[in-house]
Amino acid sequence: MSEIKLQSGIIMKGPGEAHVVNDLSIPSPGIGEVLIRVQAVSLNPSDWMAPDGLGRPGAGMGFDFAGTVVEIGESAQNWRSVGDRVAGFVHACHAANYSIGAFREYLTADAVLLIHMPSDLEFVEASTIGMGISTAAQQLYQNLPLPVPCNTSVHTDQTILIYGGSTATGSLAIQLAKLSGFKVITTCSEKNIPWLRSLGADQVIDYNHVDAIRQVRRHIEDCGLSVILDCISTDRAAAFCYQCFAPPLRAGQENAPWTFYYASLMPVKNLPPPPRMIPETAVVRAEWSMVYTCFGRRFTIVNEEYGLNRTWEPSAVDREFMAYFYRCVEQMIPLGKIRLMPVEVRNGGLEGILEGVDLVRNGRALGKKLVYVL
Repeated sequence: MSEIKLQSGIIMKGPGEAHVVNDLSIPSPGIGEVLIRVQAVSLNPSDWMAPDGLGRPGAGMGFDFAGTVVEIGESAQNWRSVGDRVAGFVHACHAANYSIGAFREYLTADAVLLIHMPSDLEFVEASTIGMGISTAAQQLYQNLPLPVPCNTSVHTDQTILIYGGSTATGSLAIQLAKLSGFKVITTCSEKNIPWLRSLGADQVIDYNHVDAIRQVRRHIEDCGLSVILDCISTDRAAAFCYQCFAPPLRAGQENAPWTFYYASLMPVKNLPPPPRMIPETAVVRAEWSMVYTCFGRRFTIVNEEYGLNRTWEPSAVDREFMAYFYRCVEQMIPLGKIRLMPVEVRNGGLEGILEGVDLVRNGRALGKKLVYVL
């Protein structure tokens, strides 16, 4: 890459403020890393939440990307080759580090934390997969007790409720949960019901319906409902989810010391008490976590809105899990087992991305991913 020394990218100026910079150096890949020419990026709610809440001057913006490997770092040869088409996500807005962020022309990434793209998958579609599928996997397989559906078929009589199924994480979680052998009940607005049914959801409930909780409970079978993923993560969403917990109806098991699992994508300030319909001996495990622990960097998030003032340490366990799961995804995608969100490809390059982030912030990109080609 000696003939190319500078690139353009989006850098934070402060909380909620960012601009395009045209004189960023192109980094060389470190040990275990590759250098990627970014071809397309997609937008997430995190693309406005992280800058608004963190926004340290000098931090790079952007999480999801797809591109082509152009240079291999030491010890990365066994994982990637020049010319590989890959997708993934990075930990944007991490401290005042301009070199980390997807909204740029070139980036470096951990070679094992990338998903190899099949030849028939376009960059614009592949750019939507990284954060969504990683977050869904962390919740389903690390915070919730679902089996990872890799190499073998999985069958179970259990049910999961996925609240907010039309979100990027929710739509992928529906498909992964089905591959894990679970019956899936999910919620969304009325307009997204046909789409979620097409993804394999067994029951889709309009959460705006006055009788929505009763409708969910009507579809719970004898094995009960002890596993819930909340992709909205508000007090109201958590209250809805807790009212859907149900013990098994099998004779002799109604009062067993069951564990009920609730996972949210963000912390919920006011979790409700255990619902009356589950036994007093039951335990409700409420979990949430940050997917960035797989990247091997210590980070701190302070956010008054969510009551956050916490530091996370890097996790070798999380990195190992994500690397393993990505190998599973590389098998699922060519077989058509994973369908990605609808995309809207928008013009404007890096400058356009800043406008797109405002659209996502204002709720004007629901049910689709905004994608920009670079």
